[in-house]
Amino acid sequence: MRTYFLYSILALALFFTACKEGILGNLLPNKAPDTHTIIEVINRSGGSRFPSSVKIQWWGDDPDGYVQSYQYTFDYPVTASANWHAITGNDSLFSLTTPAGIDTADFHFSIRAIDNEGLADPTPASVAYPVKNSNPSVQFIPGIYNPTRTFPVVRLYWQGSDPDGFDNIAGYQMVWNDTAQTALELGPSVSSIILEGQNWTGSTTTCNVYTNNNTSTPSSKTLGGMKLNASNICYIRIKDISGAYSHWVASYSMFIKKPNSTKLLVDAYTNTSATALNFYSNRMINQNYTDCDTLKLFEKVGGVYSQLSADNATQSKILKYFKLIVWFGDNTGNSLFLAQKSLNDFFTGGGKLFIGMPMDKLFSGSSPSLAFTPAASLTEYKDSTIIYSTDSLSTSSLSGYPVLKNSNYTQNIKPFVLAPNAYAIYTANLNYQNVSSPIFPIPAWHGPSCIMAGLKNAATLQTIMVYSQVDLQTLNASSNIDLAWATILQTLGY
Repeated sequence: MRTYFLYSILALALFFTACKEGILGNLLPNKAPDTHTIIEVINRSGGSRFPSSVKIQWWGDDPDGYVQSYQYTFDYPVTASANWHAITGNDSLFSLTTPAGIDTADFHFSIRAIDNEGLADPTPASVAYPVKNSNPSVQFIPGIYNPTRTFPVVRLYWQGSDPDGFDNIAGYQMVWNDTAQTALELGPSVSSIILEGQNWTGSTTTCNVYTNNNTSTPSSKTLGGMKLNASNICYIRIKDISGAYSHWVASYSMFIKKPNSTKLLVDAYTNTSATALNFYSNRMINQNYTDCDTLKLFEKVGGVYSQLSADNATQSKILKYFKLIVWFGDNTGNSLFLAQKSLNDFFTGGGKLFIGMPMDKLFSGSSPSLAFTPAASLTEYKDSTIIYSTDSLSTSSLSGYPVLKNSNYTQNIKPFVLAPNAYAIYTANLNYQNVSSPIFPIPAWHGPSCIMAGLKNAATLQTIMVYSQVDLQTLNASSNIDLAWATILQTLGY
């Protein structure tokens, strides 16, 4: 026990002596980290080379600390002036683009670890990646509508891809009809285009170019070669950063017709009506307008719309060309919605519009689609149908408008409640009937009775629109519809 006590005293003495004098010895110098790549040697040639998008992995260790980060370079050979890039992870995806005009190249990758004291591995790990550029590809994408017959404004959509990654896409080239023509150059982010003919009177035209969602300001670039009164095909190809091109890809064929005049008949019947089109064509011919163009808006061929533009912006650029539009149809909702969305540029350019169509019973009298018309709203009614009788007369207090007589019962009349700057042209003697509890004799309707109204421009006070919610074909029992039509045109400035 005595001996153990003496040893303990001696150990304490040595401890305090060490604390007093400090730890004796020399610090060892910091050792550099060591770096490794997962793959050290790659032997590939020909078609077995890597695509230009390559994932590279690495790791490092440090004998007296820890690896804090890494630096890599593709400079070769690695010299003191090499351009090193910092990175913290242990892998990354690199896009190795071959030089322009060359589809194969070797890329030398070097990586060095940096330890917690900022010391870099003096012998970086290196590996050479043999890369072969992959050709990109492109295809046209169908729009919501793809008209096979159109005036000289079309919209096309496409999608490009590259096995080496989107960043490897340099852009697109597009031509009309002949791939030997000078191509329109488009950037890699462009995926749709509106091509608007500049001159609609010749046999060919150069087109204004609107890309993606820019539908108001054309590009400084143009594209020539659109043929008028002929079938057209658009061709596109994609190119990548190395200068590799895909094959030319063809769009669907479209017949592009040039207008005969600045007057357009828009047949908006759900099922194209030859009777209605002939009626309005004859009305125009009887007023010596023999060259009117026609647009069968909702015509279907093979179950798809054949003349409806790809979108409202494209339709707007077509309609703004014309100065007088006569719009007739049988689906109030579809017609007014499309008209509202596509006629603003037409009115801004001084266009004049006539709309004539029977009222859809289900069409809401407070629909937002009425906003551009002479109607602030339509007269609504419950559980009843307002009937325009066969012996009722439509009268006008305006000079030149004859009395019109209805030849058939017209149901679902919803008389106009007039908007500001609107005025009544024709009012009618109307009757109504409660469908669930019929009343006989049929009682007269004593509410609003305007069935045709005009709308004036607030600044010029000129009439810019006449809207009839009764089909004019049914108002010729007195054989004076041509006189009424002449007066309507005169009201619109024609």
